[in-house]
Amino acid sequence: MEKISDSISNVCKKYLPKFKEASITFDLDFPDTTITVENKAKIEKDIEKTIKSAISRTKNGQIKLTVKKGEIVITDTGTTIDKTTCKKLCTEHITVKSRVGFGTTVTIKF
Repeated sequence: MEKISDSISNVCKKYLPKFKEASITFDLDFPDTTITVENKAKIEKDIEKTIKSAISRTKNGQIKLTVKKGEIVITDTGTTIDKTTCKKLCTEHITVKSRVGFGTTVTIKF
């Protein structure tokens, strides 16, 4: 088991300059940095892919990453994703929801 905080830190360091370039406010809600996971590399890849996608759809908006026990929730205020695409992006461990006026929410379960 490895701490998920390492993965979160890696992704944040990589994408902070991109948030600034796109005038995106980034919020991190991670009250328990002792949370551990078994598949850290896969989760880090999923987080990075989701953040990269959120940046591409969000200009002058907000991206929030919340870590809870058993899941990571990434929300953005960018353009929405249609229902068909949301369904295609969902997997056993990832759920994608998007609503006009609210943006997109991706939940990664671990």
